Amino acid sequence: MSRRSRPHTVKVPQGATTVRIPRQRGRRAAAPVVVLVPEQPRSLSAHAARVVGGWAWRHRAAWAPSGFAVLAFAVTAVVHMIAPWMTWVLAAATLAPAVGLWWARRKRPELFGERPARLLALAGLSTAALGWAAGTVHFGPLAELLAWLWLLLATATQVFWIVVRRSN
Repeated sequence: MSRRSRPHTVKVPQGATTVRIPRQRGRRAAAPVVVLVPEQPRSLSAHAARVVGGWAWRHRAAWAPSGFAVLAFAVTAVVHMIAPWMTWVLAAATLAPAVGLWWARRKRPELFGERPARLLALAGLSTAALGWAAGTVHFGPLAELLAWLWLLLATATQVFWIVVRRSN
């Protein structure tokens, strides 16, 4: 057996992780380089964060509405500070879902034959979310009633998302 393919035994202390770097070319008499890395015990909070993070990553598509709700909360807080005039734009946009439903019913009535409840629920949630955004930009994100409304809308949207995904 040649020297290069023969396994070399190195004594490693108990509980240590080893990374063996093979012998380098050039000097035949040089000893192999062994790096010893002691095991660091993980804290309970680090372990919990790893478990929760892994679970959230595996189920990221199912929890997308909650992520968007948190993002919307942060964006409206920033818009409240930077551009309070956006209240009027968002207030006008609150009518968009109702106009969209009217337009769809007029142009494509077959959409309302099978399951109009989904379309109505989606339009209602959209209208409420746009109204919440307009109110939050005007009054600020920490207004108590608007914070509760955000929580209610985020929960309703998450439930709607899960139900629609399961039924498809």
